Amino acid sequence: MARRPRWSLGTLGVLAFACLLAASFAAATLATMTAAVRVLLVVTLVWGTLLCAALLLRALRSRRFAVYVIAGAAALLGIWATVGAREPSVSALRQAYLGTLQSFDGVPYVWGGETRSGIDCSGLARVALWQAMLRRGVSEVNPRLLGGALWGFWWRDMSAKDMLGGRYGYTRVIGRAPKLAGCDAESLHAGDLAVTAGGVHVLIYCGHQRWIEASPIDRKVVENQAAAGSTRGWFNVPVTFVRWWILDRP
Repeated sequence: MARRPRWSLGTLGVLAFACLLAASFAAATLATMTAAVRVLLVVTLVWGTLLCAALLLRALRSRRFAVYVIAGAAALLGIWATVGAREPSVSALRQAYLGTLQSFDGVPYVWGGETRSGIDCSGLARVALWQAMLRRGVSEVNPRLLGGALWGFWWRDMSAKDMLGGRYGYTRVIGRAPKLAGCDAESLHAGDLAVTAGGVHVLIYCGHQRWIEASPIDRKVVENQAAAGSTRGWFNVPVTFVRWWILDRP
């Protein structure tokens, strides 16, 4: 009688990772990024890293060589984390943030959304920044943008009210205005936020009197100029200007 084939731990690990990867891909395409989705993404990343390490060790027949490889990788990581931990280019990060914000133009408005399937006002302000940090961190090979600051910022959800109140120390108030329409924006930088009274809504400054927002009125991400005669509702209410901590340098 033929024996049934047994599943090895390696095969089970690969199948489990494939299932996790499929679930993560499906979850990442949803509009709402909940805590459960974030946990799923982290588990998938950790599982994939461990699986790759296990497959590498299995491929290396010499245990001594495997130890050398691991020790060398750890040493390189340590050097990168210490020597490479330089201050990021704030001007380059601002430009990356602005470009990422504008790439969301036309994305549908979904309350609580944080993806290109749907996004809300605070989600746009925060998601575009951590994506810009990731892009610049890879481009500059800079752990200041790829380390704990990025992971913490990605993990912690923030509402417009949180941005107004400086939660987690991620923002600080830099000014106020009775309305954005016709407001003097000389002291503002691209990437600064305008939060309406009570933290109801947030808009992001793009320069040249232009503001981008995930608008619940337009039901999508839009960019408009806050001219003096503008009749747009969010341009004619009191706002508080705040600046992201990572952009709060010359």
